[in-house]
Amino acid sequence: MSASRRRGSSFIEVVLALVLMAIAGVALITLMGQTAQSIESLRATERQTRAASVELSALSVLGTTELSERVGRMHVRGWSMSIERTSTNLFDVAIAASDTGMVLLRTTLYRPDTATNAAR
Repeated sequence: MSASRRRGSSFIEVVLALVLMAIAGVALITLMGQTAQSIESLRATERQTRAASVELSALSVLGTTELSERVGRMHVRGWSMSIERTSTNLFDVAIAASDTGMVLLRTTLYRPDTATNAAR
């Protein structure tokens, strides 16, 4: 193999290596952008869930009478809340960002019958 052919093949190898590095660099930059977007989305969801948790905490201190008065779907401070009485002592509570939005928090609250317990 002559010297000029070796130089030509070396040049092709260098160009090929640079092209491969460029492709890998573009892929890495794209991945970093997607990761940053995913982290920001996660932070927004976490903020929203914490705010919904405050509303759920406010509902969790209510007694049987207050929860019974709130049975159904309602809008409170921008949240869509659904309270359903599933039995005498149980209330299902769900909080979503909107009527059509995904439920952020859901729980079942137990409220014992205080009139029965007081008679014992």
